[in-house]
Order: sequence, then structure tokens, then C-alpha cells
Amino acid sequence: MTALLSMEDLTGGYGDADILMDVSLHVDADEIVAIVGPNGAGKSTAMKSVFGLLSIRSGKMLFDGDDITRWAPNRIVQRGICYVPQVDNIFREMSIHENLEMGGFLRKGDLSAAYDRVYTLFPDLKERRRTPAGSLSGGQRQMVAMGRALMLDPKLLLLDEPTAGLSPKYMEQIFQICRDVRDTGVAILLVEQHAKQALAFADRGYVLAAGRNRHEGSGADLLADREVAEMFLGG
Repeated sequence: MTALLSMEDLTGGYGDADILMDVSLHVDADEIVAIVGPNGAGKSTAMKSVFGLLSIRSGKMLFDGDDITRWAPNRIVQRGICYVPQVDNIFREMSIHENLEMGGFLRKGDLSAAYDRVYTLFPDLKERRRTPAGSLSGGQRQMVAMGRALMLDPKLLLLDEPTAGLSPKYMEQIFQICRDVRDTGVAILLVEQHAKQALAFADRGYVLAAGRNRHEGSGADLLADREVAEMFLGG
């Protein structure tokens, strides 16, 4: 099977500083892939590279048969990749429904089916759809951000630290929603600070350290790897 997303030996960073060195990873069309590792490992940088937000010095990025290396973010969105950043990812003064409406700005025609899909995935949002997004809890705001991205009907959803600052209850709910999104046909690549929990629910994972690939495998295999546990998961 050809991967939906393939990053091949990518080196790049910001300005003249390379953060990633020869990083490779792939995401298939039917899976959730987690990137974990210590602080400063290059996890979020790797994700931002997929979305065209850093300078790529060498290597290649392929998506659904196209070479998207060095594409601008707006072109990447139109091709079927949506990115949910960790912070500042909602319009706080707008209602939940207005946030979703903003998410569908590139789509033409009737958005009723898109709204129905999002509200089915996030029933908590449907009940409060006229509520200002800024008044919601952290977990609910994350749902709004994910729902807004899904309004564009992407093939791949990029999530940067989706459970940061959330209670264990909302963390598990967000992970379950990720599974539900995956089951609708949207692949997910996420960066997660809660490495053990992320690997426990992800189909596969990559461990980065100092901007390089260190380990990769199924979530279960990485959790069972003694070296990974001792060096990156707190034993």
C-alpha cells in the first residue's frame, strides 16, 4: 500500500538553523500516527514541515501521489491536509457554529452535510452551538478547533498537542474522538506530550530526539520497548 503521507529524509528548520535532520515518517490512509519524544526533540517542527511552515533544506514530502515539498500552506489545505495548532486555534468571540462556518470557507455549495458530520462527532458542540467559543472549557475548545478543520473534509488531520492542559477525562475523550475521526476515513498525525497515553491509542508511533528518528513501530511495540520506556517514557 502506498502511504497517504510520506516524509523522506527531511532536513530543515527556521532561518539558518536546522531543527530536523534526515527525518522520515509515513502515514497510511487508515491510521493514527503519533510523534513523541522529549522537549526540544523537533516533534512540532516535524508536523509544521508537513504544513509548509518551515524552510526545507533537503528531503521530500509526498502526499496522495503529489510532491508537496515547499508548497505554501493554502495550497496544502486545498490538497486535503488541515492543521490544528496547539494554541490560538479558535475564534474566541465567535459562536461554536460561526467557528465551524469559518472552517468551511473554502468549500462551495451547501455545508449542511459538513455541519451534520461535525455535530455527530461532537454532540457536546451541537447542544451549545450558539455559545461563544471562548467561554468553553479547554477540552470543548479543542473540539471546536478539530471540528472547524474537519469542515474542509480533509484526508489528513494534523494535531499539535491536542490534549495539552486537559483533564484526564477530556484527554480520553479527545483520544476517542480521534479514533472516531479515523473511522470516518480521515488519517491523523499528531504530536503529543502524553507519550504513554498517545502510544496506547495510536496505530503507530515515531520517537524523535534531537531532531532525528530514534525509534518507530506500532504503539504497542514502542510501549513494550525497554529502551524507549527508560529513555523517553519515564521508565
